[in-house]
Amino acid sequence: MVRGSLASVSGIVKMMLLGVFILFCSLFFIGLGNLLSHLLFGVSGVQLAPGAEFTGNNLSALKLMQILQTTGIFIIPSFLAAFLFSDRPLKYLGFNGINGNIVLKTFLIVLSSLPAINLLSSINQLIPMSDWMVEMEKTAERLTRAFLVTDSAWAYVVNMVMIAILPAIGEELLFRGIIQRRLVEFANSRWVGILVSAALFSAIHLQFQGFIPRFALGVAFGYLLELTGSIWVPIAAHFFNNAIATTGYMLLGAGALDERIDSIGGLKDKWLLGIVSLMVALALIYAVKHEHYRENSEQPGDSVIQ
Repeated sequence: MVRGSLASVSGIVKMMLLGVFILFCSLFFIGLGNLLSHLLFGVSGVQLAPGAEFTGNNLSALKLMQILQTTGIFIIPSFLAAFLFSDRPLKYLGFNGINGNIVLKTFLIVLSSLPAINLLSSINQLIPMSDWMVEMEKTAERLTRAFLVTDSAWAYVVNMVMIAILPAIGEELLFRGIIQRRLVEFANSRWVGILVSAALFSAIHLQFQGFIPRFALGVAFGYLLELTGSIWVPIAAHFFNNAIATTGYMLLGAGALDERIDSIGGLKDKWLLGIVSLMVALALIYAVKHEHYRENSEQPGDSVIQ
């Protein structure tokens, strides 16, 4: 393989090839995960086993599968596509330098938006869903708690890698670094790219009662990329969001945090705080926009996508 060897093919062909890369890499890493889980933990295919208990070796195997799937579905295909589609693969993915003040503001955006996310989640839960959707949500919630509710420092480190670091890199490279940036080019519209990639980002998680808040996060991540032109910003935002959740579950496991924290800002618990949270987050996003344009002497409204 030669760097940039597929740079001249059409955008549609590139997206089709990206799909092929994702398919083959995901199959390879799922197979590798099954093999390693069998060798290391004595279980195989546990992720697909109906009624499997999320404890002991089963849980360890599931975590291994999760790490390998994130790598195979998101990270490897993104870097492979960038390598073949451009003679400057890191530039293609949006790895541009960024001001530390913008990263700090990004953290404040994520932190201040937590009650707003709870508000959107509670609104999402008002939408009627089929029984199979509800059952999937219950299974996902049970698995999430099995993964993350812990009082073990080692388990917390593994969870940070599995839930915060790898998904922040992989999902942002794929959905923002490639899909969004290419959609902006195809449609000649930043908002088409942001909204479509955010919808795909939310849908792929297959958690229906969390579709709206995850879509909102995707829009925010995508807009931050458009504002700054650096994939580091949505990666940082995604990492901060997931790291806060991972830390929160660890504190729950240690008995240092009340489970009621998940509902604060929602329709049933201090909903006004959720609205204020949304307004603060939007104000901070505007502050990022102002700082970036001031530093780079760009005019508001101009897309940073080349």
